[in-house]
Amino acid sequence: AAKSAEADMIFLPIYYEPAATILKQAKDNDYDPTFFGVDGMDGILSLENFDTSLAEGVMLLTPFTADATDDLTKNFVTKYQEKYGGIPNQFAADMYECIYAIYNACVNQNITADMSVSEISQKLIAEFSSSDFTFSGLTGENMTWSDSGEVSKAPKGMVIKNGAYVGMDK
Repeated sequence: AAKSAEADMIFLPIYYEPAATILKQAKDNDYDPTFFGVDGMDGILSLENFDTSLAEGVMLLTPFTADATDDLTKNFVTKYQEKYGGIPNQFAADMYECIYAIYNACVNQNITADMSVSEISQKLIAEFSSSDFTFSGLTGENMTWSDSGEVSKAPKGMVIKNGAYVGMDK
């Protein structure tokens, strides 16, 4: 339907597995629009049996780009490569930061190991939903959380070039 409608850009707000299927179907139908995805597509290049040439030129909004030149990112990427090999994607960066955000919230709320799970949960909810709690790191500056748990942070753009994720500013 997108090809028939002559759509020249397709937005894919989905994860990389279904996106891989769509990219393959587009190629099989000689359809070559610009594809624009979100952070859930980060990881498509490491999907088993995926022809990475299908993702060439795909643009993504994601909170993390491994080729950023700031010291925090460079150190994270170096340590990740030493320990696991390969280039970390936004899922790895988000998990890494999640631990530090929770740690900071625990320190701010004076959480201790002898507290009940319920008390710890209430203190973490109070901290993360407080307008005073912000966190800066690999995936964003001055991140905040809503009362319902959504994080607010600025996205970064990247494009897939020559089989690699590249920041849009490159």
